[in-house]
Amino acid sequence: MFEILDVTEGDLVAIRVGRGTRQGYDELYSLLVQKTDEYGAVRVLEVVPDWTFSTFLSHLYGIIPDLRYGSQFAISRYAAVGDSVWAKLLFEWWKIIRPVWPVAPDQMRYFEIEEQSTALRWLQEVNMD
Repeated sequence: MFEILDVTEGDLVAIRVGRGTRQGYDELYSLLVQKTDEYGAVRVLEVVPDWTFSTFLSHLYGIIPDLRYGSQFAISRYAAVGDSVWAKLLFEWWKIIRPVWPVAPDQMRYFEIEEQSTALRWLQEVNMD
């Protein structure tokens, strides 16, 4: 479901995400819990290339892990980097439900795929805007 990218370091978790699976969400959220225990909060770069409608639907598997693990980790900043309407739609839905959902980044932004380096710089900024 996900691949850890080379820029992952310290409290920054960078991943490339494809189809969603229960096992994949369990593994990812275990990593986020571990990093939160270590650093207090994490910054997440999620690269979601080539998503289709089917990929979008597969992320409904994340609902149960969100409810199970969401209160156990904290995301200070979250950047999604994608190139499809389906990735953007999932991001926009998450942004809307964020105030009541257990997985709720303090700040979140969506970037187009060609803006991946801009997304990484935004995550690495010291000043929270």
